[in-house]
Amino acid sequence: MGLDLYAKVEPLLGFEEEKQRLYRIYLKRLRALGATRVLDIGCGSGAFMQLAKEAGFDIVGIDLSPEMVRRAKEEGLACECVDICDLDRSFDAAVAIFDVLNYVPPQEVESFIECVAKVLEKGGHFIFDVNTLLGFEEVAQGALWIDAEELFVALEAEFKQGKLVTDIVYFEKKGECFMKESDRIVQYYHEVPIFKKAPFELVDLELISLFGEDADKALITLKKV
Repeated sequence: MGLDLYAKVEPLLGFEEEKQRLYRIYLKRLRALGATRVLDIGCGSGAFMQLAKEAGFDIVGIDLSPEMVRRAKEEGLACECVDICDLDRSFDAAVAIFDVLNYVPPQEVESFIECVAKVLEKGGHFIFDVNTLLGFEEVAQGALWIDAEELFVALEAEFKQGKLVTDIVYFEKKGECFMKESDRIVQYYHEVPIFKKAPFELVDLELISLFGEDADKALITLKKV
């Protein structure tokens, strides 16, 4: 689903300031909950893991992109390329930051959250964010071009019928030629709260704004009961 190609273009997209704000919110929430052993689901290249590690958390990351995991390991972070449902470890908190849940199709959300519950100790917390409808319609949708000396990136995202489809075209100079890659990533709009039968209770639901005045994300905290 284009995850390795997205890993290449992500550092070029210019969302670092917004991500750092979101990371600080997560760190504050983890401290308030008294978490120590944390699982970062969809950890990417490990930016949040690095901050959490420096803040004193014992943190492990997982991601489905081998490229992202390679980058995280190069930074000395504990990271595995494994599906959450195949993980056999326990934590007192788990996080899924910056749209991770939006990559999970609606029919798989419930089983995904149940898999998170299995790796959490009783009383453990799961903190995650999802895009609001405004976040998809006003922030994520549209086109973006990045033209640098050695590479060119074009992204075109369309949101309709509850699904954001983003087509990525990537050119990188190799010697005298430019090599082309293209792929597609898909994200899904979820009503909140998006859990039903999993062994969780809702602790907090906070609407936050990263890209403007109106809320473009919902930050949700669940507790395993």
